[in-house]
Amino acid sequence: MTQFALAILSHTPPWVWLILAALVALGLRQARDHEVSPSRLWIQPVVLAALSLSGTVSAFGAQALPLAGWLAGVLLGATANQQLRLPRLVQLLPDGRLSIGGSWVPMALLMLIFWLRYAVAVSLSLSPTLAGEPVFVALAGALYGAASGLFGARAWRALQQRGNALVVVATPA
Repeated sequence: MTQFALAILSHTPPWVWLILAALVALGLRQARDHEVSPSRLWIQPVVLAALSLSGTVSAFGAQALPLAGWLAGVLLGATANQQLRLPRLVQLLPDGRLSIGGSWVPMALLMLIFWLRYAVAVSLSLSPTLAGEPVFVALAGALYGAASGLFGARAWRALQQRGNALVVVATPA
């Protein structure tokens, strides 16, 4: 088993590990309190949605089932944030930027998207017939979409809170 895992890792192109390092750095940055402009707040959710959608399409093609799974995942992720209420702390600064409390949730979502894309690619390279398995296709699409939905809902909630009060703290769930 160890040799199998080492074979997979050794056949992974070096640029994949550079992407992982960049995502870890981004996740660590968001684990601390940080400030962001309202327009910049949307960059990460849009980029990650594009990456997760492209991961779905590159793995399974632009077919109805994987795209429906992705869309269902986006809706599930956005809906889940109604209970999670992320981000928990948003403060409107005098210059119009937002101060957002640090959280490990972005790191978890970034790692979910990275490792999911990695696992799907490895799985399909080892067993190409998985691309024709409806449960695998729909589940992978839904997981890609769920992370995107959570990121988008998190940004939307921060922008909504910005208009409600100078300082908005969500009560812990």
